[in-house]
Amino acid sequence: MNSSQKWLPMILLTLILGINGITGCTATDTTETVNSETKKNDNPEQTNHQDQLDITVSIVPQEYFVKKIGGDRVRVNVMVEPGAVPATYEPKPQQLQALSQAEAYIGIGVPFETVWMSRISQANPKMLTVDSTEGIERLTMIAHDHGDHEHHDHHDHGGQETTLDPHVWLSPRLVKIQAEKIHQTLVKLDPKHQEIYQTNLNNFLQEIEVLDSQIKDNLADLKQRKFIVFHPAWGYFAQEYNLTQVPVEIGGQEPSAAELAELIKEAKKEKIKVIFAQPELSSPSAKTIAKEIKGEVLLISPLAADWSNNLLEVSQTFAKVLKEEKSQ
Repeated sequence: MNSSQKWLPMILLTLILGINGITGCTATDTTETVNSETKKNDNPEQTNHQDQLDITVSIVPQEYFVKKIGGDRVRVNVMVEPGAVPATYEPKPQQLQALSQAEAYIGIGVPFETVWMSRISQANPKMLTVDSTEGIERLTMIAHDHGDHEHHDHHDHGGQETTLDPHVWLSPRLVKIQAEKIHQTLVKLDPKHQEIYQTNLNNFLQEIEVLDSQIKDNLADLKQRKFIVFHPAWGYFAQEYNLTQVPVEIGGQEPSAAELAELIKEAKKEKIKVIFAQPELSSPSAKTIAKEIKGEVLLISPLAADWSNNLLEVSQTFAKVLKEEKSQ
């Protein structure tokens, strides 16, 4: 056997092992690529985010309503930022630009909408614009009338200054109407998921029923049912639960010296010791009244993010304060 024949088996073995090694590496790399692609395709969060409806609303409590009905099918943008006041809010340029991505703008009739709605619509002509308060009869607010009658009604008052009350989201009964409108909007935009929206709507309406029952229980059997509040946000709530709201200011108008004296007189007569105000507003008149009656100012917000728990807590606060005042 010559030398070349002697080394031939070893050369063949080396070639075979080399080919197997290359094949093995190629198979491993191919498997890793397939698994990586599978992981990408199996990521439901990425898919859901892309499929979400982009909804813009005016105020924070509306975000609660839309998410209750839309669930993870919606992404909600709020125009009036937390801590801001809907009556005087001016949308920022970047907010108007962001509307180009919105599929719907759901309004609620707060004052800034009157000034800005045309520009909001122009920012995205394809965007669906919805009034969630359609069909709701607004209460009338009468400026600085502190007689024994209600401070909200539907009648004409001649020369008295009046304005319509926009705070319809503070009435559980009226939120049901708004919820139905939101549901209709989502179904119109995304009909293939209407069963999901219907189930969520039913659950939300049931939540409102439970909340309404709890509030009624909290406010039952109160002998004192009148409260003084700086900004008259609680008119619909008061009407729904047989309370009387006495506002310090209406439409941004501070009371005159004579009106302030009348409020102090009424508070003393009714043995009222708490003046309610909201954290979003400066309320010097409320502090003046509280000082004169040797009382205090308590803050309650009509714009809290957790709508349901906020109304429940407000009802508990009203109940505690009104019971204590009547027992004095």
